[in-house]
Amino acid sequence: MSEIDFSKRMSVKRQFGGNNSQFKNEYDIIRYFESDRGRILNSAPVRRLQQKTQVFPLERNSAVRSRLTHSMEVQQVGRYIAKEILNKLDENDLLTTYHLSQYKVPFESLVEMACLMHDIGNPPFGHFGEAAINDWFRQHLAEGHSHQSKIKAYFDKIAVNQSLKQKIMTDLCHFEGNAQGIRLINTLQKLNLTYAQTACILKYTRPAYMTYEDVLNNKTLIDYNYLMKKPGYYLAEEAFITELWSTLEMAPYSRHPLTYIMEAADDISYCLADLEDAVEKSILNVESLYAALLSAWKKLHGPLTGKDLFSYTVDKAYKKATDKKYSYRSQNNIFFMNIRTNTVQAMVNYCTQRFIDNLPAIFQGNFNQPLIIEGSQNKIAETNLLAIYKRIAIEYVFKYEEVELREIQGYKILSGLLDNYHSLLCIPLNDFEELIEQDYHKKYLIETRLFHKLPPKHRHAYCEVMSEIKKKTSMTDDLPLWEFYYRCRLIVDYISGMTDHYAFDEYQKLNAIIL
Repeated sequence: MSEIDFSKRMSVKRQFGGNNSQFKNEYDIIRYFESDRGRILNSAPVRRLQQKTQVFPLERNSAVRSRLTHSMEVQQVGRYIAKEILNKLDENDLLTTYHLSQYKVPFESLVEMACLMHDIGNPPFGHFGEAAINDWFRQHLAEGHSHQSKIKAYFDKIAVNQSLKQKIMTDLCHFEGNAQGIRLINTLQKLNLTYAQTACILKYTRPAYMTYEDVLNNKTLIDYNYLMKKPGYYLAEEAFITELWSTLEMAPYSRHPLTYIMEAADDISYCLADLEDAVEKSILNVESLYAALLSAWKKLHGPLTGKDLFSYTVDKAYKKATDKKYSYRSQNNIFFMNIRTNTVQAMVNYCTQRFIDNLPAIFQGNFNQPLIIEGSQNKIAETNLLAIYKRIAIEYVFKYEEVELREIQGYKILSGLLDNYHSLLCIPLNDFEELIEQDYHKKYLIETRLFHKLPPKHRHAYCEVMSEIKKKTSMTDDLPLWEFYYRCRLIVDYISGMTDHYAFDEYQKLNAIIL
């Protein structure tokens, strides 16, 4: 068994600077990660989370969670789990053994900031935004989907290298919020975080140009099939991710050990939050929610015994909420405060023990499952409790008419925005270069004005990478294909970075919709 040395996974090295050999004391280490915290908390993608809603798109009720308030709740749960793990290891005199004595504060900080950032790459309207982007590119690039697409005609014309063409097409057709988060941190915002901090949000380890079927058909990669169930980074960031794994002495396609904590904290937080938001919007009330949860639990575990997990979490919270001596307080407030406290405590204890019990595989990054096992086909009370929360949310919340209508609207808005900008992707390379250099092109009046709407930092990222590609003789023959790829990324970066309301407003403006 390889030695568990957390100092290797918590290196302070950055892509530009950072040196582990400069430490005089523990605070020298802490300073690097405090710098990460400052860069993250002051970044625009974190601020934008306040205007991206969690479940109810375009929601104006501030009591209903935004992505930011959700991420703050995940941050707190992640911190709780991290503290419990460190305490358990300390009780067993393992902090020194695992090289954590000087890294307790960084351990917590890395988890907290990973939790805060875990949703920064999500597009407007969440998963329906992701679906809109992916469907749009499949319709315009994939074989059999694009009979009259000008983009497809241009793509086929410039694609001399068929292998690269397939990679680029697959990559563009697999937009994923987690991969976009990596791109935001490294390429667009250039936060230059420590490799350790960035690695903590690399939730999935599959490149977007590789399909899940490729993973299942590969004898080596199938052992990582859970960690690779979704794309984790784009072709554009592949070199950086390879460098990250090397610097942290991690095997390719492995996951950082602290990422498991971030993932668990998210699972614990969102399922309860979705139910509370549903009650806030009067989709459910406390009585109907309790009845639904109790019925689901009994189907799996039978009648309550008073000593089971449901009795300790949900039933205990409901009894307090309906106790007449608390009638001076809001029933909803009492119920959710207690169910959250009880559930979080139980789940944190469970996740802490799972982390410690599986630490060798978790440290190596090849533990091929989450801390909280998905599904309810087992008798583990903790995982079944969360599975029940999620099931009730799907049945009563996500199928609610208002939610489904907003999701359809979100899909239409993002598809429409991509339609608005599609003409920028059909301009021949020489003409597009002239548009960039002159900031104008007389042949492309509409495209010039659309180009002006793209944020300077996105245009700069495009120009920077194209400058690098032109210096590499090995990429010269494929320059038009690479340029098309990064031009597509330029458009997607802009649209996926919008908030819900900004996307809605832009869609109305560009389509001359007057309300």
